[in-house]
Amino acid sequence: MSSVPYLRRPAALRRSWMFVPGMDVEAQAAGLASGADALVADLEEFTAPAERPAARPRIAALFADCRARGVVAAVRINKLEEDGLADLRGVMPGAPDAVFLPHAESAAQIAALDQAITALEAELGLPAGGTEIVPTLESALGVHRAYDILTASPRVSACLLAAEDLTASLGAERGKDGIELHHLRARFLVDCTAAGCVPIDCPYNYRDLPALEADVRWARRIGLKSKCATVAEQIPVIHAVFTPAPADVSTALDCVARFEAQRAGRQDAERIDPPVYNTARRLLARHRQFEQWAAERRAQAAPQQGDSA
Repeated sequence: MSSVPYLRRPAALRRSWMFVPGMDVEAQAAGLASGADALVADLEEFTAPAERPAARPRIAALFADCRARGVVAAVRINKLEEDGLADLRGVMPGAPDAVFLPHAESAAQIAALDQAITALEAELGLPAGGTEIVPTLESALGVHRAYDILTASPRVSACLLAAEDLTASLGAERGKDGIELHHLRARFLVDCTAAGCVPIDCPYNYRDLPALEADVRWARRIGLKSKCATVAEQIPVIHAVFTPAPADVSTALDCVARFEAQRAGRQDAERIDPPVYNTARRLLARHRQFEQWAAERRAQAAPQQGDSA
């Protein structure tokens, strides 16, 4: 277990969100061991109603394990008009970093969740405004109202696009190539970018890692950088695709240097076109974000290491 003091990973650098059941200790341990950037303990779909009262304090305690590993601690509650308020009261003593709200279809739902979280933060002495909200869009209506939902509270840091419920809402046919959701995933990216929050791509619900990699590479191509997972074995694939690889960084550096030299007047046999140059610059900017985050983690760890020397 890491001895580095907890520093919450920025939303823009959370490549993976690993969902685990609220009462399955083995699945929770596997999720933590997977190396996921964020762990989401699910009280909705993955926890039976009869088990929720026992699962809530267990999840609140799980958040401490997440923080000890530097993993973002999150929970998905039920809709507020169902068990959501009881879920929230049960897990807030553990100070979750983020609360997922399923079946978001209106700004009013987000405002109500914000109000409930604000009251519990004050009651429990938690930092005001420290709990993020992550809506889940699971219907055509939710997608249609996305921008209003995402701008309903300053707590909204990210948003998740569903897969199974959404395709059921549309009457679409599922397939490993995912083409039935390509248009919505692209639209979702635009809405989240306009609202200033991180789009979390839908889960890939097939146990086919090569097909998953193809799906994530398509997602990266259009601009997505974060994905939901429900199988621990998917995390390394997601990270490999969404993290600039050393070889890609080297190629991008060379591309940028050559383009700028050509612009300054040097003649090369192979010209670098502007789209290639701009893509390389974005990759390098992303790489610098990860490097800066790693430096911040090292800097925070340094005093603790010095104290123990």
